[in-house]
Amino acid sequence: MQNPYSDETFLARWLNDDLDAKEKMEFENSEDYQKYVTIIDKVATLKSPVYNRDKNFNAIKEDLNSSSKIISFLPQWTIGIAATLLVILGIFFFFNRSTVYTTNYGEQLTVELLDGSEVILNSKSELKFNKSDWEETRKVTLTGEAFFKVKKGSDFTVISESGEVNVLGTQFNVNSRKDYFEVICHEGKVKASGNKESNKAILTKGKAFRIANAVAENWETDTSLPGWLSGESTFTNTPLKQVIQSLEHQFNISFDTQKIDQTQRFTGSYSHKNIELALKTIFVPMEISYTFNDENNIVLVKE
Repeated sequence: MQNPYSDETFLARWLNDDLDAKEKMEFENSEDYQKYVTIIDKVATLKSPVYNRDKNFNAIKEDLNSSSKIISFLPQWTIGIAATLLVILGIFFFFNRSTVYTTNYGEQLTVELLDGSEVILNSKSELKFNKSDWEETRKVTLTGEAFFKVKKGSDFTVISESGEVNVLGTQFNVNSRKDYFEVICHEGKVKASGNKESNKAILTKGKAFRIANAVAENWETDTSLPGWLSGESTFTNTPLKQVIQSLEHQFNISFDTQKIDQTQRFTGSYSHKNIELALKTIFVPMEISYTFNDENNIVLVKE
């Protein structure tokens, strides 16, 4: 089989836009052109796989020790094409690697970002950002809750499923879960934006904003730092659903909530040190009984 193109560097020159007018025209009119365009488009949609260096190295050693000499029946020019595509994939994966930090039940984690900004993750939360473009855009993705101490500089953006926060340099807390978005400003000024265009707020120190059940709310607080940093979760007129979710993430438990109204509001706090005390603190004032169905599941019933 003959190489249908002028030389083995043809595809590399095409990708680098180095073909002359004649070569380019002939290639674009060929049957193969659309195939390679499709390949490049597919590469752009790929996500970088999790890379385990030790596992892959051991696998390569085993292959080298057990393999015998193999005769290739592939034409030389097809090997060149494959090598070119591997280079494309390598470049894509290198520049699209994300750094990810996660916390488990009852855990907190402090992360220092590349510009010296600090993020403290609450339990069952995830922070993700791309190091390769950090200097151009200070942008992180958050699932869960975190407290941010942002160094002054260019725009700093926190992206979440339920909303977005934009700042220059300040301290603020973000709690973002499915269908819930809450931002409290502890220093400076932040812009909080829900997924709807109308749900926006500019917050200064002591101001808070949330979107719960598709309704936007504003309130004020005099706390200088989030309570959960010191082992006590605090709520201000918060839907009971979010309070229960906080308990689940803190103590690794689950609740049967079929017999209560989770839209009820709770104001108060609970300690992370003792689960029994936390349950009493929240549910006794709300006249909700709780029964352990097993070690990790609790049934709630309105009295």
